[in-house]
Amino acid sequence: MIDLIQWNKVPAMAGNRLFLDYVDGQQRALAYYTQGPRDFYAALEARRNHPYPRAGLAQCLAEYNQRLGASPQTMENIAALARPDAFCVVGGQQAGFMGGPAYVAYKIDCTIQLARRLADTLGVTVVPVFWLASEDHDFGEINHAHVVQPDGEIGRVSFDWNEKGRPIADLSITDAVREAVAAYWRTGRPGPDADRVRSLTEPRGSRYCDWLAALWLQLFAQDGLVVLEPATVRPLAGELFSSALSQRDKIGSQLKAVAERLTVDGYTPLLDPETAGTLYTFEADGRRVRVSDPVAAASEAATHPERFSTDAALRPLLADSTLPVLASTLGAGELAYQGMLRPLYEQFGIPQPVCYPRASYTILSAAEQERLAAYGLHPLDVLSHEVEIDSTMRRLMPAAELERFARAREGVGEALNPLRGYLEELDPNLVKSWEQGLASAVRNIDKMEERAINVTLSRGGYSRRELQALRNMMLPRGRLQERVLPVTHMLQHYGMGFLSQLRAVGEPEAFGHAIVTLEELHA
Repeated sequence: MIDLIQWNKVPAMAGNRLFLDYVDGQQRALAYYTQGPRDFYAALEARRNHPYPRAGLAQCLAEYNQRLGASPQTMENIAALARPDAFCVVGGQQAGFMGGPAYVAYKIDCTIQLARRLADTLGVTVVPVFWLASEDHDFGEINHAHVVQPDGEIGRVSFDWNEKGRPIADLSITDAVREAVAAYWRTGRPGPDADRVRSLTEPRGSRYCDWLAALWLQLFAQDGLVVLEPATVRPLAGELFSSALSQRDKIGSQLKAVAERLTVDGYTPLLDPETAGTLYTFEADGRRVRVSDPVAAASEAATHPERFSTDAALRPLLADSTLPVLASTLGAGELAYQGMLRPLYEQFGIPQPVCYPRASYTILSAAEQERLAAYGLHPLDVLSHEVEIDSTMRRLMPAAELERFARAREGVGEALNPLRGYLEELDPNLVKSWEQGLASAVRNIDKMEERAINVTLSRGGYSRRELQALRNMMLPRGRLQERVLPVTHMLQHYGMGFLSQLRAVGEPEAFGHAIVTLEELHA
């Protein structure tokens, strides 16, 4: 079963007006992009004769993916990209521990589904590609995973790295990484398919990013997914990097102009024009630093592009200048970033891809859905932050039972009222003691009422802990489930075919958040 919710009904999205207006098809938002979210024919025509470095691209991708044990389907897709009639759909994300939150897997699956659909409708080969953003150095974004503990609370496991600040590409599979993996399986509530998922996610090799890239290649082997890291294609980007460095001032002015337009239209610019659009280089210890003299570095970038790295503004242009990208599957924040980049695509003569909102899910088991209904709740109540434990429990109590306690509170006040005037005449300061006595009596009645509610509802099969666990499952730590729980949780509870189940119930181009109810595996 699936319930599709419009994004503007999800409180977590309220702050991203550009994204909301884009998926709603409002022209004011669409004007910041070269094409709308369904303009695939226009995107194809813009790329038919574009000079992509196809031969070099196919060679680089083949070497990288083959080293990681890619499937025959993946290698066939890579070979196809050397041909002028092959294109791709790209989704990217950081190298998150245990694969990162579940939305990463959903993004990859959305990329695969869109590639298949475009191949059918456009009559060309379309390859799904996952861009593993290993150059990021925000270690705090990737060093942890959340688990559902046996008591229904949400736990967190993490690892440290004494060289944090360097690109994640430099991270090895350390003892700390292996211990964090062990802690994930030790502290989480295991599902019926936990052993298979544990085997799939066991760290292999010596390099952290290779482990994760191989994980995605294995999980999506039959779909022919191609994985790459930025270092794979940087050697092909000499012209782009040299131009970006020599035209740094123009990039800044373009970003400043679009930021001002966004502000006037009521949107929030997510890129800082003062710093965005610059390249990094690498120090001797491997740390990334911004290029201090862009013009002077332009000639070096032309001959040695592998020595340079992109920031958030130029990363999409690196991908779209080296890969024949028809569409990018993007989250809300990424889509808002892309809304600032159209002038840069035009400046460098690179076709901007269709910005396609990725699929988004909250997953419930049929049993969890049934229990929510028993509490008189719909999943949307939870996602809307409207579920408050105490008030929900009170609603389940017979009105006559609650009335007993309401009368008792009134009766205490009536019984003590005659004393107030008497005490005030004796000493006005005694009124405070009277107020404290009344408040204490009411508190005691409140505690008795709470205990009575717990006992009564427990006999009916209800509990605060269960309701809290249900809320935690849908909105862990107050955030959308897909942004907290890793896909490993879903796989062990719903089976290795979990993503195939999502494909069966999904709605193409729905552009909303789906609440999906599935049958959980039995041990």
